[in-house]
Amino acid sequence: MNKKGFTLIELIIVVIVIGILAAVALPQYLKMVERAKCAKAKQALGLIAQAEKAYRAEYDVYLSVINANLNNTNATGLGAFVELDEVVADTDWDYAVVAANVANAQTFTITATRSNGSKSGNTITLNQIGVWGGTMPKSYGGVNTTVSQN
Repeated sequence: MNKKGFTLIELIIVVIVIGILAAVALPQYLKMVERAKCAKAKQALGLIAQAEKAYRAEYDVYLSVINANLNNTNATGLGAFVELDEVVADTDWDYAVVAANVANAQTFTITATRSNGSKSGNTITLNQIGVWGGTMPKSYGGVNTTVSQN
């Protein structure tokens, strides 16, 4: 009699091998997803910085704004200078700009704060001279030590 099929031992070995591969691959996959989200936040910070510089060229001051008001297209918002629709629609990050326009010291710091996920609460920051910082671990795409982009 000719029997075809797999034995129980063969099936158990296959399940164990798949389990081991999943245990190794899943954390790496989740890390890469988080890195992609950090890259998206860094791009958004760059767009907001570009809008801030354009706003300053027009009005001679930087503007403090939070997520909901970023895309204002009138004189009180940055949306008149750079298209920020995707930044405002981002559900993974909250963005805020703190500007200091005191005497001749005109500065801004843009902060992206992770709003959900395993790394929620971590931040990525960018200031007016292009210095990156924040609390997001570097291995996840963040810059947890100050590094200049210049």
